[in-house]
Amino acid sequence: MDRRHNSRVAVQLPVQVWGVDAYGQPFMESAIVTNMSSTGLVLQGLRRKTRAGDILDLRMDNERAQFRVVWIGGVIARYAGNLGMQRVTAQAFLPGSVLAHCAQAAAAC
Repeated sequence: MDRRHNSRVAVQLPVQVWGVDAYGQPFMESAIVTNMSSTGLVLQGLRRKTRAGDILDLRMDNERAQFRVVWIGGVIARYAGNLGMQRVTAQAFLPGSVLAHCAQAAAAC
């Protein structure tokens, strides 16, 4: 049984990630959001080492929000190289109507 309170939608959204890596070095790097809900997302392709608890800024076009790293996929795990992230800013990363539209489209398949 799924423990999530919000439904997730599979997406492929390019984003810019800003933050400080595990070595204290600031960075800006491209990555892909592979699925998301109104409160969190999974990020793929970030090459910088991060730690659970780190706060990163994600930007897509004019949208910007901060997310906390909740989990990091292992080397051999199904989610290798992925980061599970929880939104910490009050505003949604994407307008709710966009997320609702994606959910409806996914349900129709």
